[in-house]
Amino acid sequence: MSCAVPVASVLSFMVQPLMGKRLLPIYGGSAGTWLGTMVFFQLALLLGYGWATWLLTTRPAFQRRATLGLAGIALLTFRLPEPDTAAGGIPRIVWILAVHALPAMLLLFSVSPLMHGWLRRRGEQVPYHLYALSNFGSLAGLVSYPFLIEPAIGLGAQRWIIHAGIAAVTALIGTAIALEPATDGVSGAAAAPESEPETTRGQDRLAWVGLSLLTCLTMLGATELLAAELGSSPLAWVGPFAVYLLSFMVVFAGAGGNWLMPAATVGLILGLTGFMFEKGLSSLPLAGVGFFSLLLAVGSACCIGNLVLYRRRPRVRFDHYYLALATGGVAGGLLLSLVLPHVFPRPVEFLGGSALLYFMALGSRSAGRVWRIAGVLALGLPVGLAYRAAGLDEQYTGTRNFRNEYGHMMTRTISSQGQTKLELLSESTVHGSQLHLDPTSARRPTQYYTESGGMGRTILALQRSRPSLRIGVIGLGAGTLAAYGRAGDQIRFWDIDPKIIEIAQRDFTYLKDSAAKVDVAQEDGRRALATSTEDFDLIVVDAFSGDSVPAHLTTVEALRIYLARLAARRGILVIHASSRYNQPFDVLSNTALAAGRPAIGVTTLISGPGANADWDANSNECVIVPTREFLTAFTSVFPESEDNGRVTRKLLAPDSTVPDPKSVWTDDRNATVEMMNLGSFLSWRNRF
Repeated sequence: MSCAVPVASVLSFMVQPLMGKRLLPIYGGSAGTWLGTMVFFQLALLLGYGWATWLLTTRPAFQRRATLGLAGIALLTFRLPEPDTAAGGIPRIVWILAVHALPAMLLLFSVSPLMHGWLRRRGEQVPYHLYALSNFGSLAGLVSYPFLIEPAIGLGAQRWIIHAGIAAVTALIGTAIALEPATDGVSGAAAAPESEPETTRGQDRLAWVGLSLLTCLTMLGATELLAAELGSSPLAWVGPFAVYLLSFMVVFAGAGGNWLMPAATVGLILGLTGFMFEKGLSSLPLAGVGFFSLLLAVGSACCIGNLVLYRRRPRVRFDHYYLALATGGVAGGLLLSLVLPHVFPRPVEFLGGSALLYFMALGSRSAGRVWRIAGVLALGLPVGLAYRAAGLDEQYTGTRNFRNEYGHMMTRTISSQGQTKLELLSESTVHGSQLHLDPTSARRPTQYYTESGGMGRTILALQRSRPSLRIGVIGLGAGTLAAYGRAGDQIRFWDIDPKIIEIAQRDFTYLKDSAAKVDVAQEDGRRALATSTEDFDLIVVDAFSGDSVPAHLTTVEALRIYLARLAARRGILVIHASSRYNQPFDVLSNTALAAGRPAIGVTTLISGPGANADWDANSNECVIVPTREFLTAFTSVFPESEDNGRVTRKLLAPDSTVPDPKSVWTDDRNATVEMMNLGSFLSWRNRF
């Protein structure tokens, strides 16, 4: 009945994204939502292992009753969180998830260690291969979710799959219990034969926790770097997490031998070299060679850490071993989420964890003198390339890094063509800039927001037709859109990140220089508009997370919230959708049609600077208007070319007035993979 192990693992990796996606429309895309979800599942893993560890010290009859009783409770209590008007801080998120999913997670996470104990009771050696099987199930669940489950099945249907899966796991456990001989006495590790005495030292437990922490920290650090490009979506988790789980599969299946440590060390050196060459310490995008190098480095580093873990595994008393691994994972997750962002201004966890595991490999028993010398010399290559990569940013001055639980930001100054501008970036994605040549230039909107782009021309067209405007903007950035404000206009910004608000108010002058009345609120824009009674002429969604718009801001339900606040003024909705790796118009236009509004896509291409270089950039916007007649008239706002051909535009419109249901995003069903151009992201040589 060992098949219960991978089934439980698959289910557990379905529950986490299911609950995270369910909570986003309720509590918004704040760090509290994501961190609360992660904290809950890490704690649930620890509690599940703790439950199994304790249960294996009890009598077999009680183990049977307790396991089947927990399964019954899990089936009865598992459900999706309901809409809630309360604020969603981390403690509340953890509590809500505990109410709805804790018994199910305790059951699923306890299956593997319980199976270990039951097989051990039969007199078998500790079946560590089951841990490899468990990670195989986790890997299958991880990979299948964004590519198979998320695009095809809504959250409601996923819930019923979880229910069916819990029932299947319960049936398998019940069968395993029925096949067990009716014995009395204590089972599991505590029933180990006296011929195999074994004691666990405190330093061993500390080593288990520390190694688990390091491998988890390395994987999560890589995921953080990847999420800066792809946004907080299941796609950002797949790569680093997959190779992390794969390392457990290889090592605990007993396939390591004497070759794995040298091979993993070579792989780590090659991976770090490629990563440093493509991205390193610079603000270049992480794609192509850099992405594959990152995966190679993470997988190799995790193989090193897990191989040391495997070699230090207990032969008999495994009861605290898995508990220590779970404790290390929880500690690594909490460190990266809540502590290290306030200690280090840049994400260094991936490089720091990799370096520590690298030196651990050089100090292992399998490393001879020659091997150690060669390893130290080889390390010079990625270190040298780090200096090269850092030099790629030498055109910038005054770089300052900021970091909190929302991610890594930086400001930097760049000079070119006789002008100087200050940029605000999230890793490699520019979120705003401002010219500093003179006060007049400083008041001009730049980057994606110039008068050349779709958003700028939409605002100017509305200003020509209306004496004053009420504008709502989801996503602050540098506050660039405030530059369009006139006397009598009102502009309200919403942003969930307090650090972004601080930077925009301190380092940029768009907000204080605006002639309009400007308000800034720290809040999720969707939640704010859902409770607002204020009407707007224009609502702008510009809430980039990495290189993508958060899904919960672009569903039918979200669009209906925005449109309700526009209806009284026949207002316009603009979604800024510029992206290196996403092609969002089909989804956005079909979703708009499902909400009852037509849309047009505006792609602006800049071939070079004009006589008055305004630092404009290529941009993509989805403009959603009240009626089709309005849309027909409004297209004249976007001429195909201007400024002697320097600016060219392409307009896109849906092929039909009836939405394609397969391309409509709802709170129940949305999938990032439907927008993403994976070929562009994975291309061997990808520079932007």
